[in-house]
Amino acid sequence: MQQFLFDNQYYMIRNGDFATNANTKIIYGLVSTGLCIDDYMNRNSSDCIVVLMGSTAVWSFVELMLHLSKTRNIKPMFIMYGNNKIQLPQSVGIILQGFQEGGFITTLGLYYGDRLYEPYYQIQLHMLIMLVVSNIYIKTNKVRSSKRQINSTGTLACIGGITVYNMYMCYTYPEHIERQMSMFVVMVYICSYWTFFTWYHGFRMIEVYEPQMIEENDNTDETIQHYTSYSANNWETFCVLAYDVIFEIGIAYVFFYNMCLV
Repeated sequence: MQQFLFDNQYYMIRNGDFATNANTKIIYGLVSTGLCIDDYMNRNSSDCIVVLMGSTAVWSFVELMLHLSKTRNIKPMFIMYGNNKIQLPQSVGIILQGFQEGGFITTLGLYYGDRLYEPYYQIQLHMLIMLVVSNIYIKTNKVRSSKRQINSTGTLACIGGITVYNMYMCYTYPEHIERQMSMFVVMVYICSYWTFFTWYHGFRMIEVYEPQMIEENDNTDETIQHYTSYSANNWETFCVLAYDVIFEIGIAYVFFYNMCLV
């Protein structure tokens, strides 16, 4: 029997070395830093720098909490050179993860959002997207690297709270709405490409755990919920990935703008 979207447990499965390859994260970090320097040199603005630092710090803390709570199972991170690799300390890996997951995306969103109607920067943005997509296609390692429940109670409560906070800030500071919306559009646009091609190429998938029955333990008076798992169908996959891009990236990352710049 088909369950409603939130009756089941939905898990985001990441395959490949995206979560464990430090080289990619370092490159994205350098790109972010370069955009911050350019914004400061040409527009005398430190906004990108502030957002980069703030979002990296907060997201590194989030990654640490996800790791400690076992919400996301993260494998060790490595620097690759030739046929060799060096394992990084867990703390460094978490910071690099926070840099990419938070700092890189928010910096691109703010930088290109501020230049949304300038053709030169639109061309530059699409060239960057092409490079990111090309990087997906040259990878062949599809070993499972991480697993995270999308619709856990804590996650939904957090995203709901952030959404309400963003709405409050828009109401209180309407002069920032246009800039926030431009940032939001750019982040969703970039991550839509990234998410689609990682899914299409087999680096991201959705697993569904559907409740089947509840057993009661006569000795402890506890109830045990049993689940059966299956790969999500196309509609479930679309809904979960769209939620991830729009809410867990777009709306959640606008929070960094409100936290750092308002």
